[in-house]
Amino acid sequence: MKKTLAVALSALFASLILTSCQDPWMTNTSRNAIEQYMIATVIERISGAADFKKYKGKKVYMDYSLANPQVDKPYLQGRLEMELSRLNCIVVDKQEKADIMIQVLVGVLATDYKRFLIGTPPLPIPMPSTSLEFAIPEVAFFKRFQRIAYGRMAFNIFDAKTRAPLEVIPYINGSAQYNNYAILLFPFTTSDMDMKDTTSGKMNFSVIE
Repeated sequence: MKKTLAVALSALFASLILTSCQDPWMTNTSRNAIEQYMIATVIERISGAADFKKYKGKKVYMDYSLANPQVDKPYLQGRLEMELSRLNCIVVDKQEKADIMIQVLVGVLATDYKRFLIGTPPLPIPMPSTSLEFAIPEVAFFKRFQRIAYGRMAFNIFDAKTRAPLEVIPYINGSAQYNNYAILLFPFTTSDMDMKDTTSGKMNFSVIE
């Protein structure tokens, strides 16, 4: 009995001091906030890298039919049309009204993760002569839980009247990541995204020329 009590107390003590080493909390929704940040950042980076400067001031019809399966299509559509607005382009609702047509292709827009651990994984300990079980939490001397979003898009640009090809942007790749680390029980995070709150005093607005 004393041995059983000692094991239980040891497991409880370990759980109190080692909880910082557990995996980051994940929701059961289709996508949590960090994942949404990553996907949004990928879309912003790719749309910002698409060079449409030579079509400045044109009337543009956007063909998103090849992006229909994407959950994030509305944000992608808004960001691309924002870039066109910066160039004084007018996005029209029908192809016959346009000077050019831009066809959007989405090859990749998804998240992935990688996990690396130097230490010991969670260890279940059955209680003798009972159906109870305690678990000693994971002990991490070094741990990295890395979440990455990837995007790959392409653009076909046609004359809207004749559908003659004007330009092909074969692909633009983009990525974003968020990392959870634990070193000797001390957790911290790193990211290549801007996740700071925006204040009105620091907001930079683009001026459309």
